[in-house]
Amino acid sequence: MEKEVEVFFNEDVLKIGAELFMLDYSTLEKLGSFENYVFSAQRKGEEFILRLTHSSHRSKQQVEAELAWLQYLQSKNAPVCGPISSKNGQLVEAIPAGKTFFFISLFEKAKGTAVKVQDPIFNEKLFKAWGRATGILHRLSNDYVEPNGIIKRPDLVEEFRIQFAPFIPNDDVKVKEKVTSILLAIKNLPKDKERYRLIHSDIHSGNFFYDGADITIFDFDDSTYHHLIGDIAIPIYYSLWLNNKIINKEKFINEEFLPAFMKGYVKENHINLTLLNDIELFLKLRDCELYGVLHKKWDLSSLNEKQKNILNEIRERIISDTPIVSVQLEKLFR
Repeated sequence: MEKEVEVFFNEDVLKIGAELFMLDYSTLEKLGSFENYVFSAQRKGEEFILRLTHSSHRSKQQVEAELAWLQYLQSKNAPVCGPISSKNGQLVEAIPAGKTFFFISLFEKAKGTAVKVQDPIFNEKLFKAWGRATGILHRLSNDYVEPNGIIKRPDLVEEFRIQFAPFIPNDDVKVKEKVTSILLAIKNLPKDKERYRLIHSDIHSGNFFYDGADITIFDFDDSTYHHLIGDIAIPIYYSLWLNNKIINKEKFINEEFLPAFMKGYVKENHINLTLLNDIELFLKLRDCELYGVLHKKWDLSSLNEKQKNILNEIRERIISDTPIVSVQLEKLFR
């Protein structure tokens, strides 16, 4: 979490949040603090997930829009962790912190366990379940309309200019030129219902649990109006990123991961497979997003060697106009 936000976060804020959602404060356990403060917590022995979002990251209206879509998905029995109301009957509670706010939300705990890309269960059975769950979300999103009083979540390309672009170094002209080119290419793609809807946009293995048969997706904080292919590019990207076990990335993606993922996906949602021709463009977009967010989150004055290498590798891919992996669709279409 940025230092500017940390100064506002304290035990009082956390206690108020726990009280509003009737949680046993002594059971709170911190799970993460990258973009939001996230805690596990219990109420009468049942476990939930408490999230505190700072107003510098999202507005209250944006959080409400996220949870409205999540409620819709939950009502359709999608594999998601639905929101839980506070004792005041609200899905989002606002707690003042100086001249800012924390927006508090509570969620169901996902069934199953976390999966790491190095785990033995990171295999074709999981990939198929991953694709199936993604297909369910895309199918249901096709019919989603925001309820009265709920704003639409932002378009991802427009959001890029707020969330990522300001943190890309101004003096890195080569990167800025390539980022602009990639954003323009995506902006110029058609936005018909066949390819463009409200999506999760971050369904990597850190944002779901797996019970051996099905996955349950959580963390809809980045949900956005974007191309469906973006939700297929992200699993590809993060199945490779920092995964040193995979020697031949092309073979893994094209012969193992993507065929299994798409086999599960098409069981739940019809998609024109020729749209996958754009997938490398969306892999390049994720490099641009990650390059921006890491410059935002990391202390650039004291990077360790691993962090320097990560930034250098992403930068080289951006300026060379090279995706993290070459996707060979002819193998998928056989």
